[in-house]
Amino acid sequence: MTFYGVIGMKLKTVYQPLTIAIAEPVQVEEMLKFSGVRESHASRVRCLALKSDSGDGLVACLSYSIWSHPRGSDNDALGVPHRDSVLILRT
Repeated sequence: MTFYGVIGMKLKTVYQPLTIAIAEPVQVEEMLKFSGVRESHASRVRCLALKSDSGDGLVACLSYSIWSHPRGSDNDALGVPHRDSVLILRT
């Protein structure tokens, strides 16, 4: 997963297990306030929850891409997917 135009993050050190989901409305409100996003710009921001048994992290960004990678493949240093990677979702 690659985040673009990140405007706010609330992260944990470890996510075990990790589930990525659209943030709940209360989490969205928290991140927009934390990031200082004006109400007139709020509709452009995507808020995702990084969920774990030990608590959630949050990312507020302008867009993101989700890729499926073949086992054993590595992305390059810039986050460019392996040639056999498959784009699942782009916002």
